[in-house]
Amino acid sequence: MKRGILAALLLGASGLTGACSDTTSTAGAAGLTGTYDVVLSNQLVFVTSQDRDELRVLDLTRTPREFIPAPNPLESLAIPVVERPDALTRDVGYDAKGDDVSGPYIYARSSGGRSISVVAADRARLNEVTRLSTGQLITAFAAHAPVAEGAPSVLYYALQTRPEAAEQLCGPFGGGVVMRQDLPAPDAFDAAALPPALPVFCLRPSDTVLSMIVMPSRPDVTDSLVVAIRNVTGTSRLVRVVADGASVEVAYKRPRPAPYTVPTYTDLVDIPARLVATHPAFGPDTARVPAGRYIYVLLDELTCVSTDCEGVIALDNGPDPLVPSPAPVLARDVTGAPMLTLTPPAGLPTGLTLRAGLEVREVLADGAAYTSPIPLLGIMPSSDGKVTLFRADERRAFNLDRDPTAGALRASVAVELRDGSELIRADQFQSIRVEQPGCPQNAEVTNATAFLCDGTLPGGTYRFVFQGILPGLVNLTRDLSVEDPPLLVETALATSRAVIPGDSIVLANNVSACPQIVRILRLEDQGDGLTRLFPDLSDAATVSALETCATYSSFSVRAGPTTKPFVLYSGLETADSYLLRLDVGEAYTVSNLLDYYYHANGFDLGLDPPKAQPTFAPAPLSLTLTATFGDPSRLNAGDRYVVTLLPRFRRFVFGVDTGEGGSQTNLGAYTLPGSVVATDVAGSSLAYIAYPSADGVLQVALEQITDNANNLQYLRAFQ
Repeated sequence: MKRGILAALLLGASGLTGACSDTTSTAGAAGLTGTYDVVLSNQLVFVTSQDRDELRVLDLTRTPREFIPAPNPLESLAIPVVERPDALTRDVGYDAKGDDVSGPYIYARSSGGRSISVVAADRARLNEVTRLSTGQLITAFAAHAPVAEGAPSVLYYALQTRPEAAEQLCGPFGGGVVMRQDLPAPDAFDAAALPPALPVFCLRPSDTVLSMIVMPSRPDVTDSLVVAIRNVTGTSRLVRVVADGASVEVAYKRPRPAPYTVPTYTDLVDIPARLVATHPAFGPDTARVPAGRYIYVLLDELTCVSTDCEGVIALDNGPDPLVPSPAPVLARDVTGAPMLTLTPPAGLPTGLTLRAGLEVREVLADGAAYTSPIPLLGIMPSSDGKVTLFRADERRAFNLDRDPTAGALRASVAVELRDGSELIRADQFQSIRVEQPGCPQNAEVTNATAFLCDGTLPGGTYRFVFQGILPGLVNLTRDLSVEDPPLLVETALATSRAVIPGDSIVLANNVSACPQIVRILRLEDQGDGLTRLFPDLSDAATVSALETCATYSSFSVRAGPTTKPFVLYSGLETADSYLLRLDVGEAYTVSNLLDYYYHANGFDLGLDPPKAQPTFAPAPLSLTLTATFGDPSRLNAGDRYVVTLLPRFRRFVFGVDTGEGGSQTNLGAYTLPGSVVATDVAGSSLAYIAYPSADGVLQVALEQITDNANNLQYLRAFQ
């Protein structure tokens, strides 16, 4: 994520006054200012210090870990680079096995700048080797390491307008251009003898390159680039090009997003992307996925016009990533179904990195913590301050709510019959039907009949209170100074709570409730915002209650035993969580808006070829809850069915404890994460996240971090 997007996010971020954090856990203080980007090379983390026109270097091999010192050991080494650097990239290389290796250079540029600093990444040098002046606005860059001994490093950069050197290939008018610059090794570098930059891809008029990457390179194959392009007309596209000057685009497309339905590969749309990444080889030797097979992109929210506009998707280049796939290339996840967009819990993604072989701490359904290597880990910070980890090798989210030996758990539901004091009744019985249409029955569920699909069941707790007190109609006052005190309630409440004849009135005083109830015969609007409830004087119990409890000064309204006897709540029994009243056998449809959608093992939506009898929750998603038992002879007033939906899905999301909840923390300014890198350091899996809000870099120990919580331990700040 580069400064153009982060700068906009910073305007609304909290805790940015006084950009330098007062954290006491700062290690190797380097005086960072303008920390917008980080890049990893040779176990060195290069960090922008934008306001000082410098880079600082965090050495991951030092003990204790710290910024590399300058010749004056009281200061940290500063590498002067272009003015106000806010974007970094590096030479990306791969060895014979497809593992990631670092090249000799990293590169720095600034938003709106026209120059690129070429910096030697070897810890014995760490200096700006040269500064390339392009004369035009640079919008993106990418590079790859030498593909053979004696071969150059190759830098590609996108220009907003064409220089004279590109006019012969692209013409004098129109859009920008992607240029190639070969760079010899640092020990043979001669700036005066640099070969000229060459145009390799011509852009259309009004195009801007937001991000690009170089595909894994081989000596005998012309380089390929994946380029994310936005047009001033408000459209975006993701293309693959061969860097040979032929200007031929191979467009990446995906089926038009339509959640919960089978994608149709006849209706394809361009992919709006603003950040592009790929990966080294991963997986076991017997089934190793080659480097660069999948392209991961952050969707471009500014030009996306579908219902699926925030998060990460992956594209499949096929078994040989260097041969463009002629078919639609939306990747399929480990289940064989078309991949879902992986979204942050809130906000917009602000960074993305992919790393093979790192370990994370997973607390599974048994409550124990397990640590194991992840073949390909994805890390995605977002503007809400959270960081999402995902299984990039599976092209789907983590699901931590699983059994450590049996694996994925089925979506389920738990039902308990409790009395009015919340004590579990001894006589439990089948009482609730929970159904997602088109889903199989889960026979393991007790006290309920459940037809559920994994990956689409919403979570939550629902309470069916038999003859429950209607919320808001509790402890209402009677005027005992008048003869035959009327029973009055607010008309709006009587309407919203659906008070009906047959409901009950419970009289009470300061000590107790009347043992007999008053049955409501009819209601009458008084025209002054009040409704009068008339008792049924033909009912002997009602007459007795009015006589025995005539001096009771308050009353409540309870649902009657026959018509709509159940009062339904979502969550706790409060006025805000009240939903409606229900009859026995009357279904309540839960909202079909999900905050997640997950392809669990066995998911078979959109398989190629499709299954004859697929099992998934078809669109439109719906879930019905039905109380099937309501016998007044076996249920007492105030008994309730507590229905807990168990999706068996838990993402891996974590945050930073910034002290908002009153805790003592020294990370108060670490509210807005940016770009991220990750690596193994002496057997520890560590991520390094740039925080523009704090002018610092946060080290995260992935084997120790706690999911779905704000963390303070196992974080270390460098500023």
